[in-house]
Amino acid sequence: MTDDDFRRLESKVDKLTDAVGKLILFEERQATQGARIGAVEAQISVHDAALYKIDRKIDQWINRGVGVWAAAAVVFSLVQFWKR
Repeated sequence: MTDDDFRRLESKVDKLTDAVGKLILFEERQATQGARIGAVEAQISVHDAALYKIDRKIDQWINRGVGVWAAAAVVFSLVQFWKR
């Protein structure tokens, strides 16, 4: 092998080393992002559970409100009927 062959081989090894280094960096970033996404998903599930509880409470209060208005309308109708 000549000096040119060794230089070409050394150049290719340097490029391969750079590529592997970039690949390792990319893999580390993906692992970090995966951990962060997992934490965000956990927070979202906690918030979803809280929102579900709040939605149930709101539905309960709306149903109570509708029931009270219906009862008030019936009472008002009966009072108006008896007044005559």
